Amino acid sequence: MQHPKVHHWKRPATWFRWHRWLGYLIGLQLLAWIAGGVFFAIVPFQTAVKGKDLVAKPEAVFIQDWPQALQNLPSEHGKLLALQSVLVPQGTALRLQFEKKTLLLDQHGSQLASPSQVQIEAFARQAYRGNGELMQAQLLPQVPIQLGMVKELGGRANVWQAQFKDEQSTRLYFDGKTGEFITVRTDAWVWYDFFWRLHVMDYAEGEDFNNTLLRIAAIFAMLMMVTGIVLSVRNLLRRRF
Repeated sequence: MQHPKVHHWKRPATWFRWHRWLGYLIGLQLLAWIAGGVFFAIVPFQTAVKGKDLVAKPEAVFIQDWPQALQNLPSEHGKLLALQSVLVPQGTALRLQFEKKTLLLDQHGSQLASPSQVQIEAFARQAYRGNGELMQAQLLPQVPIQLGMVKELGGRANVWQAQFKDEQSTRLYFDGKTGEFITVRTDAWVWYDFFWRLHVMDYAEGEDFNNTLLRIAAIFAMLMMVTGIVLSVRNLLRRRF
């Protein structure tokens, strides 16, 4: 007696073959999604990643006699649009935003000089709230890329890096020209950014979470899930589960 002809797409071997090849295509990315999800879930974001307990952002008290510092303003930069008091390693300064340029002046209205290494180190110790010791402060033309793709400050160049010896490997960054505090980075932040880039499959900037590569991977992952469900249901119906 001849067995009825079974269409190719109804055969279990066909579904298993598709499931296997989809696993080859998307398996590593699924592992990256899962590993990243676990990391995001168990690592405290505000304290470990953002390092909010490790640094107190320097805040300046507004200079009371600021009109005296602005008696001889340059006129070639256009109209003055904004005035702000900022704290830098050299003390309290004034940031003046003109139509054509932004200037940073000291309390006496003079152009602010670039900070020295000693000033940056003292400023970093003042901002740091952790238990580690300052290892060194160095002026970096470019911030080194971590884990092959992570850029701690994006594409920003010419910055001071103050490295502290603690469990988080805390790094404070300051503007190379003015000495203004930029941000804090830790090893947890680097790993978070690394897994995030793998998660959204944007390995260059880590910001495009709707790119073509991610769409294709999502489709493959869905097809792999569908083939797995079909195989599971078939086995369940045949009491092979």
